[in-house]
Amino acid sequence: MSEGSVFVRGDGRVCAVYKDAKSKTRYLYAKTKTEVRRKLRQALKNRDEGIIPPSKMTVGNLLDEWLEDMRGDVSHRTWLNREGFARLHLKPTIGTKKLGTLTGDDVRKLYRQKLREGLASSSVKRIHELLKQALRYAMRLNYIHANPTADVKPPTVKTREMEVLTPEQVKRLLATVRGHRWECVVVLGAVCGLRIGEALSLRYEDLDLRAGTVRVRRTVWRYNVYPPKTPSSRRTLKLPLIALEALRRHCETNGNPENGWCFPSQNGNPTAPESYWSWGWKRTLQKAGLPESTTFHQLRHGTASLLLNQNVPVPVVSRYLGHANPGITMKVYAHLIDGTSGMAATGMDEALG
Repeated sequence: MSEGSVFVRGDGRVCAVYKDAKSKTRYLYAKTKTEVRRKLRQALKNRDEGIIPPSKMTVGNLLDEWLEDMRGDVSHRTWLNREGFARLHLKPTIGTKKLGTLTGDDVRKLYRQKLREGLASSSVKRIHELLKQALRYAMRLNYIHANPTADVKPPTVKTREMEVLTPEQVKRLLATVRGHRWECVVVLGAVCGLRIGEALSLRYEDLDLRAGTVRVRRTVWRYNVYPPKTPSSRRTLKLPLIALEALRRHCETNGNPENGWCFPSQNGNPTAPESYWSWGWKRTLQKAGLPESTTFHQLRHGTASLLLNQNVPVPVVSRYLGHANPGITMKVYAHLIDGTSGMAATGMDEALG
């Protein structure tokens, strides 16, 4: 590729010309040949190293660089999640915007647009957090000197009342799947609070039926197996009797194997949540006469609800569910914890009475 050349134009201006990475002719100007040669050397270096000058950088360029820089610092699942938000929501809207001209009004307009499109307020807030982090990265590299999101407030997240199945509905669901291929998946979600990806990624080596325990060591997400979402998601659980009996039946039905996936697909890989939704969960709901809108995650909420209503301490529930810390448990299930205030008042009366 051309290394460029320096010449003096007819009007006396000193000029350099070179080809950029896309073979497009570019011109540089300066007052002296020394200065224009310095500019040319830097431009050629940026071209050859794939570096975009800050003045030319777009929001899309920044997002690409930011994502590439973090690739080795976060889990692959987290990286895919952030890359998806950037690709689907940021690049199509403000991706071509010059980074140096991005304003708070541009960001507010983006959020309003996404809300009009029907995107959940929680997802728009996620976009806000992602964009804010990318722009902080830009400031650390001196691409910009101020963060356009600094004075922008994300939309208030509208929380919906958490829906859980009643004990009667859970019993009906468990009766429906008894002896079925997916019985243990439903049981582990309903009485152990396992996430769907955690349940589907279990191997027979994770089960200790003599000790009555199960080890959660991985998860299935988007047809691939990954480490747990957080270190605290890696946990060993003592199985309630109903889960232990279901797992014993499952193992006996399959010849009591010592290794391999507990719930494999036809190709021998662990069943993906997307496939389970179509071929397992949806049909189970229909047979049990439950609303098709019921999600597997509601089983997990039900587990937390039952434990908290049985006065199991929050830190214990947090470890059982695999939350990063009890604060998350309290935030998600605060309405259940608030319902125990009468117990606290009674305890104080008894202590001081």
